[in-house]
Amino acid sequence: MRSPFLPLFVFLGLVLLEIFGFAWVGDAVGALATVALVIATAAAGLLLFRLQGFYHWRRLQQSLARGEMPARGLVEGWLLMSAAVLLLLPGFFTDAAGFVLLVPPLRRWAAEGILRRGMIRARASGPGAAGPGDPIEGEFRRHDAGDESASDERLDHDDRR
Repeated sequence: MRSPFLPLFVFLGLVLLEIFGFAWVGDAVGALATVALVIATAAAGLLLFRLQGFYHWRRLQQSLARGEMPARGLVEGWLLMSAAVLLLLPGFFTDAAGFVLLVPPLRRWAAEGILRRGMIRARASGPGAAGPGDPIEGEFRRHDAGDESASDERLDHDDRR
């Protein structure tokens, strides 16, 4: 059984790992260089995200224009946004994970793995793709159980008989 505190423990572990990373890098190159590295990785990550994001957005639009369901493209876009968030978070381990997701072959590999495991499912929409619980338009008349006026009346425009 999964512990409800698991996300908290993962978050605290990540914070401790990042603190260790700051101390380790700060000891090796100095405090000012450590801060400069954090700012530089955030700036480089934003630049790479912008370049990759425009390319990915254009590819997604072309896929939709062809009438294809871009499930892999949507997952890759989600991974790209995750990379941007990881790069904006201060820390060297989150930066490393963010840069890994910015590499297109690694991002494609991760997207394929997510789709293969069925973590995200694509569903068609449009005419004829109504799912369970969708409203059905129509007209009705309420007849109570003891009401004698409940006859077999057809509505004026009902031509189903």
